[in-house]
Amino acid sequence: MSLKCIYCNRLVFGTNGITVPNKGPAHQSCYQANTALKRTFQSLDISALNDAEFYDLKDLVLSEANERDRKKLGKSDAGDIELF
Repeated sequence: MSLKCIYCNRLVFGTNGITVPNKGPAHQSCYQANTALKRTFQSLDISALNDAEFYDLKDLVLSEANERDRKKLGKSDAGDIELF
């Protein structure tokens, strides 16, 4: 295994290096920058989803948002979820 950063491909040495599980060595600053810019939610890498998976996820989120809004308004449709 090489000691090059998986993000910038420069050598990692000293106390500024970390090991990213299942990936390899990285500079702390590179890891933090990548984490801040990466489109993830609770370890789900949204950018890794294909188009079909992404739109399925979008539909699920919108359905859940509609159901929660309905509950806030006090409406009870016996658990029916609006599909659009």
